[in-house]
Amino acid sequence: TYHTFVNPFRTLSGFITRYTGIAQADVDVAPPFSSVVADLASFIGMTPIVGHNLRFDLGFLDRNGLRLGNPRCDTWELAYVLLPGLPDYSLTGLAGSMGVDLRQPHRAVEDALATRGVFLMLGEELASLDIYTLATMQRLAARSQWMLSHVLTRMEAWKLSNGSSRTGEPGRLEDGRVGVTGLDVDSLKSRLQWGKALRSNQVTRDLDPEYVASLFAEGSPLARALPGFEERPEQAAMARAVAEAINGKGRLIVEAGTGVGKSLAYLLPAVLHALMNNSRVVVSTNTINLQEQLLTKDIPALASGLSEVEGVSADDFKYSQLKGRANYLCLRRWSHLRSSESLSESEARLLAKTLMWLQTTSSGDRSELNLGHPSAAGPWERLSAQGAQQCLGLGGPCFLRAARDRAAASHLVIVNHALLMSNLTTGGALIPDHDILIVDEAHHLEEEATRHLGFEVSQPRIDEQLRSLVADRSLLSEAVAAFRGSKAAETRRESVEKAAVETASRIPSIRDHAGRLFALLAGLLADQSREGREPDREMRITSATRAQPAWSQLEIQWENVDVSLGELAATLARLRVSLEGLDEAGLINYEDLMIELANAEQWGAELRERLREFVAHPKADGIYWVSLSGPGGDMTLRAAPLQVGEALNSLLYSQKECVVMTSATLSANRSFDYIRERTGFCDSQELLLGSPFDYPNAAMLCVPDDMPEPSTGGYPAAAARAIIEGALAAEGRAMALFTSHASLRTAAGAIREDLESNGVRVLAQGIDGTPSQLMRRFLEDPSAVLLGTASFWEGVDLAGESLKVLMVMRLPFNVPSEPVFSARSDLYEDSFYEYAVPQAVLRLRQGFGRLIRSKTDRGVVVVLDRRILARRYGKLFVEALPDVAVKTCPLADMRNEIADWIGR
Repeated sequence: TYHTFVNPFRTLSGFITRYTGIAQADVDVAPPFSSVVADLASFIGMTPIVGHNLRFDLGFLDRNGLRLGNPRCDTWELAYVLLPGLPDYSLTGLAGSMGVDLRQPHRAVEDALATRGVFLMLGEELASLDIYTLATMQRLAARSQWMLSHVLTRMEAWKLSNGSSRTGEPGRLEDGRVGVTGLDVDSLKSRLQWGKALRSNQVTRDLDPEYVASLFAEGSPLARALPGFEERPEQAAMARAVAEAINGKGRLIVEAGTGVGKSLAYLLPAVLHALMNNSRVVVSTNTINLQEQLLTKDIPALASGLSEVEGVSADDFKYSQLKGRANYLCLRRWSHLRSSESLSESEARLLAKTLMWLQTTSSGDRSELNLGHPSAAGPWERLSAQGAQQCLGLGGPCFLRAARDRAAASHLVIVNHALLMSNLTTGGALIPDHDILIVDEAHHLEEEATRHLGFEVSQPRIDEQLRSLVADRSLLSEAVAAFRGSKAAETRRESVEKAAVETASRIPSIRDHAGRLFALLAGLLADQSREGREPDREMRITSATRAQPAWSQLEIQWENVDVSLGELAATLARLRVSLEGLDEAGLINYEDLMIELANAEQWGAELRERLREFVAHPKADGIYWVSLSGPGGDMTLRAAPLQVGEALNSLLYSQKECVVMTSATLSANRSFDYIRERTGFCDSQELLLGSPFDYPNAAMLCVPDDMPEPSTGGYPAAAARAIIEGALAAEGRAMALFTSHASLRTAAGAIREDLESNGVRVLAQGIDGTPSQLMRRFLEDPSAVLLGTASFWEGVDLAGESLKVLMVMRLPFNVPSEPVFSARSDLYEDSFYEYAVPQAVLRLRQGFGRLIRSKTDRGVVVVLDRRILARRYGKLFVEALPDVAVKTCPLADMRNEIADWIGR
């Protein structure tokens, strides 16, 4: 080992001192880096360098004059590939999962020794690979200049020297033309097999609603089979109502408060009906958290319990999850990219990772992978079935087709709202036929329908699609290269090359015209901004906008884009005609080329239609706006329907015999009128069930009555003070919910020093990690305050001692200028009370629901928005919450009030 402190000639922050344990005195007496660089270089010599996130560390040395050309290996890269589903690739995470000692993280020698231990264990994993897999990885590294090339070459040589042989290949795709080195295709095919599609019975048998409800009574067969079962009258009432709706082929809307157990209440009658009639039920959710709860907890528990119910053949029960195309790996696209002569480092890395994963996966679902940071995950788009719209396997192994086959053979299929809406827009081609639909987290249905019944067109996406046509490994270059290797006639070769050249020649013109169109829109956006402010990030396009003289210039520029895209479509069609029939001539990758060509034509046609609607022919019931995103100000054109209720009714509800809509938060002021109007779910039975929890003794609502209003200048400082007081009162175990990332970042900076100096960690979304990472860290060490935005307002379960104080920064009103909200507000006579308030009330109820998750939970909700007390509409928020104790106090007394309530 070699180690020394280095003097940075600056004051260390409190954060760095706490993070590393290095004190100012340690570095003040240390030498400068320039005086130790020679010794360090001599110590390292030319030995291979192993490190974790190695580029990060070598970057410091490089910027300070020590540029190392040694062979190198990054343990992050190795772990990313060899352990494809591991949730945490940090050094601390790897050391913990592998049992490697790391007592003092973030100190040089300790980190290096831990990296050594991790490297040795990953080396054993690498050595255990078969020679085919190892050789494939080595070739991927060689073609991409991937950092792991050195260690892979050494390991392959070691395997060969110890008797491994490369003769033969373990498997190929079914058509025999695309080899999948290192992959046992026969094993893969057997993993994808499921069973025959269900065939419903000719005669439908009805459920006995009273019997269904009785299964939720203490002492029932189901109750005896479910560990920790508690009888809840609300759960039995909901199950009875769902059974009656299924029998009556009707519609039902149910609000079931926290603790009712609504998932089992709708699953039991749905599954019993499906088993009795050999039919299928689809359940749609919005969040991944609820899907995971259903698939890993509720449904397995129900399946176990059904085995105790007389007359039910639980062994026959099949259930599955179905997702959208982008979630599944496409083996053809994977093989196509793997065979490319040149690869980027990120492409090689992800190909190697997925090669390891393909040895065991039965789903091909990306959720099984930890794709890591965006730059590492980027190539997934080139591998997913989303880019193979015209394919669906073509006879070879196909994860998407297998997922749909599993769904067709299942009594219960779990989907998400996004797929449910995509199924509407594709005529029902994505989800197997079903007569019973249960929509959980139904308060999100309008939002998801708005997204899928509209569209967006972004300038970066257009550029990316155009580049994909003319890049080194583009559709055009591969078509010409593959053709040159065939034996087809010279005239056909010339026609292909001519069409390819003509297509490529049109790309610059399209890019230029599209760029000018977006530049004109950016100018409009800048003109709409107020004097002395940055340009607005969003602008709604109204009839008044279209009446401006500048819009005429836009229409002229759109016509140029439209003509250019039309010419591109014609040349792509000629290229397709030139290639037709050449599969018989032995053209390599013929089917892949034709699929990619069809996708390119479809993309061009959709782009023309969307630009036409946005610029020149808007729909009367459409909402249109432009938005800027990212630091570079990338522009996106967006469209959405003014209302979605009519479309949902005609395309979804009316196509099913029974539809159940449920959530913990569907009512506003104890009425379903708002959600019915927004989603078009009319003519339904309704059931409003409260929570079985004892809220008056479980929770207190605390409102500091001297807080400045959120729109005033003094609010950020007061809010930061309140977060500190609340977190200290509960010694951590606190969460603060924000309505914007900007206000979260401001608060995180203001509270970190005070709280961390008092032993309370600050975990801020987007600063200290992703939502899933922060949740894991918070559960492991609840002496922290977690700061989150939208993803933490619902779907987060922190039962027990993990969460004692929940702080809501402000009442969650929508931004009035947000285009969709603004357009829909115009539909109301009193938009504030009829639209804005009910929407905000539902969001507050969702956030409030994070605190009390079980009968033994106890805590405080703090609302840092005095409008809940001072404004006329404030009582609507209070009345919508469970019946809790309400306490108003000065901010200075808040810590004592919270501590007193928790300590009682």
